[in-house]
Amino acid sequence: MRKHARSIFSALAFVLITCVIGSAARADGALAASRPAADYEQFRAAAEAAAARDFDALPSLPRVTGGKVKTFYIFAEAKPWEVAPGIVRQAWTYNGTVPGPTIHVRQGDRVRVILVNDLHEPTTIHWHGLTVDPDMDGVPGMSQNAVQPGQTFTYEFTASDPGTYIYHTHYDDLNQLDLGLYGAVVVDDAKPVEHYDRDYLMLISSWRIASDTENYFSINGKSYPLTKPYIVKSGDRVRIREIDISGTEFHTMHLHGHRFQVVAIDGQLVRPQNRQSMVTLALGPGETRDIAFRANAKPGTWMVHCHVLDHLMNGPVGPGGLMTSVQYENARDRTGLTAAANVMKMGTGGDAQSGFPPMNQTTVYILGAIAGLTIFFGLPFAALKRISKRGIALMNAIAIGVLFFLLFDILRQAGEPIQDALHRMQLGAPRTEFWGLLGIYLGGFGVGLLSLVFFSRSFMAKTPLGIVSPMSLATMIAAGIGLHNFSEGLAIGQSAATGAIQLALLLIIGFGLHNMTEGFGIAAPLAGSGAGGAGSIVRLGLIGGAPTFLGTVTGYHFVSPALSVLFLTLAAGAIIYVISEMTNVGAKIGFKTLATVGVFIGFAIGLGTDLILTAAGA
Repeated sequence: MRKHARSIFSALAFVLITCVIGSAARADGALAASRPAADYEQFRAAAEAAAARDFDALPSLPRVTGGKVKTFYIFAEAKPWEVAPGIVRQAWTYNGTVPGPTIHVRQGDRVRVILVNDLHEPTTIHWHGLTVDPDMDGVPGMSQNAVQPGQTFTYEFTASDPGTYIYHTHYDDLNQLDLGLYGAVVVDDAKPVEHYDRDYLMLISSWRIASDTENYFSINGKSYPLTKPYIVKSGDRVRIREIDISGTEFHTMHLHGHRFQVVAIDGQLVRPQNRQSMVTLALGPGETRDIAFRANAKPGTWMVHCHVLDHLMNGPVGPGGLMTSVQYENARDRTGLTAAANVMKMGTGGDAQSGFPPMNQTTVYILGAIAGLTIFFGLPFAALKRISKRGIALMNAIAIGVLFFLLFDILRQAGEPIQDALHRMQLGAPRTEFWGLLGIYLGGFGVGLLSLVFFSRSFMAKTPLGIVSPMSLATMIAAGIGLHNFSEGLAIGQSAATGAIQLALLLIIGFGLHNMTEGFGIAAPLAGSGAGGAGSIVRLGLIGGAPTFLGTVTGYHFVSPALSVLFLTLAAGAIIYVISEMTNVGAKIGFKTLATVGVFIGFAIGLGTDLILTAAGA
């Protein structure tokens, strides 16, 4: 039977019809569609409460109710879900839980599942491994139209093959699957051939938490230490139904203290003569394996975990992820103690990332000072005294071109951490990082711009024509470049501290060439003015170059995206004001065509030195 409805009310009408014809109700697990409800919200709340009870019982399976027709109501909806301690994801759930309610039936039962899409995107349900008709397979286009937001769709099939199976979304699979749209289907054999004292579920899944790749891993929806142990008593015959519903990851599940056999593969029974004793089992995405073992070890807490070691971490730290235990009754439960007694973390030091220890602190300081002092190579132009008006116009325009490129480069660099934070926010990270960096970006830009406006009006000397004097203009350029160079120093210091010595050396060479160009930008307003004495050159060089050294020292000990964004945007605001003042000067000098060529030359020079930095890996 297949039914499309364009509203929730038509779905409820179907529920009432089902009641009338006497379809069997399900008291736990997914709420039976045959139960009448006063209104839609009450009905959904009841379904969520039933799913929550089933989730609390995991890893145990829910019981199978009587009757040959089993009707389940499944709501696809977004709900907050705590994956690991303090890590809450806006998950996409079935009836409010991850995994969704376990659909537990007997071989030969008629199964009817009514999907209500309360998400803001289309979705479907695929019955992974089950024998169904083509129009019940849940593949958009091939078997059905995707179920649109606010619509319902009824799936119906006979549970003909006993075993362990999966139901999951088949729309925008990579994203919807890692958000939580999956659950288990367990079909009991009409005539069981083997007896188990304990029958458990281990549904292994992955999450992408502020990441483009799967970086959190869970057993039955939770990452260690929130995972639950598998309770046994000595002598028990135990079955664990293992399911890998990760979108991209393979898992190797290892059981300590016991040897197990694989008794079913993808729902199909393995003949006893074909079974072998194992301690580690590999599962690929979409595979199911039923393992069985005798609880014959010394009573205690026996670890169960994935042997892909980064799957034992919650993001960059561990232990976490795919870890739980087989816990014997009447023995002390030590499952959670590993969280405090062990430590795992992604390498952040030099040896872990580059194979080299951090660069010596004294060496870093010396090289940072050298990178800053290279600005003096461009400053001697300030001492030029005999230069034609055309020459002054060209140098002024070249400096404007350099500053234009520098402005473009600064805004690009300052925007990258904000774009990264926005992307992480879209992947589920807290919003505070994005909004904080955006506030710093706008605030730094405004302060950098307005502060120079204030100082030029109050303290900077003006020429008789009312424009800023050459020395004042050179000082403002040096201040703006100095703010930018502080951020360059942060990159040098960070690379040296993490052991990326080759990168640090390349950055020093690249930034040195960049600083020579910037030195020319500082010197250009003074050329031909007679104000470019040795003392002035030294002072301007220190204003523009010393922050490279200070940034290197800071970056070696402390790195913060917020600090980098702040200094970059302060520099951007200052440089915009300087460009406007230099353009003013250029207009007074004249030679418009020559000035245009000079701006192009300056921009090209800035681009050239920046390409050297890019080749260095900056």
